[in-house]
Amino acid sequence: HGMIAAKHTPGPWNAFNASWSETFINAPGFDHGICCLDINHATEESQEADEALMAANARLIAAAPDLLDACRKALYAIKGREHDQFIRDAIAKATGEQS
Repeated sequence: HGMIAAKHTPGPWNAFNASWSETFINAPGFDHGICCLDINHATEESQEADEALMAANARLIAAAPDLLDACRKALYAIKGREHDQFIRDAIAKATGEQS
């Protein structure tokens, strides 16, 4: 089965911490989260560390549209120079396109 490449939900995305164990990634124009992170394995002892890890993951996910845009701009600036393949590969991974 072929995978249909779709455009991602337009940004900016932001993280909304609904509770210590659940965070949503929200985007403009959506009345629900476009992504949900939850901790379903936490214990009392691991709650603080798990919550910090979830917050760090949520920040990275929420930054994804901005990071993709920055990669595209960086590729334009260094096209044909050293390391441009790393940027091409990152863009391909994010978009499902060929690098």
